[in-house]
Amino acid sequence: MRGKAIGSTRRAPRSFLRLLVAVFAAAFLAQSGVTQKQAPTLAQALNSTVSDFGASFAFSPPICSGCVETELGYLYLEDGHYAPAVVTVAPTWLHGDASVLANVLDSEAPGSHRTTHFGNRLDFALRWKLMDKDGLVLTAAPWGTAFVRDVQGGRAGAVLLPQYTWGKNQVVAQFSLTGAVGVSAGNPRTDYQEAFDYTRTVGDRGYAVFLGMLHEISGGDQSIGTEIGGIIPFPRGQIEIACEQLTLNTDPAAQFQARVIVNWGKVFNRRR
Repeated sequence: MRGKAIGSTRRAPRSFLRLLVAVFAAAFLAQSGVTQKQAPTLAQALNSTVSDFGASFAFSPPICSGCVETELGYLYLEDGHYAPAVVTVAPTWLHGDASVLANVLDSEAPGSHRTTHFGNRLDFALRWKLMDKDGLVLTAAPWGTAFVRDVQGGRAGAVLLPQYTWGKNQVVAQFSLTGAVGVSAGNPRTDYQEAFDYTRTVGDRGYAVFLGMLHEISGGDQSIGTEIGGIIPFPRGQIEIACEQLTLNTDPAAQFQARVIVNWGKVFNRRR
């Protein structure tokens, strides 16, 4: 399971359900207040349109050894509708996990004409847990990106993820640096990100809320984003929702997303 869900899985208290409804309402109100314009491409975080394991800016440590996890979501950004998906496998011999990330559906209408197709990029990540002691977890992940169309070249780099949990609280930091393998339009020479998330479990039933901040330097341009979201657990998985404000320092854009994450258990162990 993902690291942000700290507690167990039971029915949500009414007060938290009301909070989730408020988050949904805030998301749609924020979107309706943004002037319609062409969706930014370079300003978006890599973990937004093509998520790394959930709606949050910062991702989580590897899943359980021998397990398989899937993720499917819906993302709305101005005139664009997206369906991000992730498949993660953790063979017992890997001592970590491997993931493929993609938008299985892109539907954009920057003008009056809407186009719908498969996303234009695939992301690949290998996560290794370097340390896990007294609530402190340190994860490293080589990262690669391949563009399917429109953008030439690719990307390669790495991510470092320290995470600390105490009681019902969790703090995650993420530092990511990738470089272009063939610089081209839409593929800047360097992209550096630093993200910070704080998660708080509500009660003892596994429901949680999180807040986050992102700073990105992409091709020399800097941007700042914030997010607020919630986690609804269920047996073998969880639902994550988030409202994000991107590029606050330049051209603010509101983004809303919801994702369903399912851990299918120790699939590899059953085949042995």
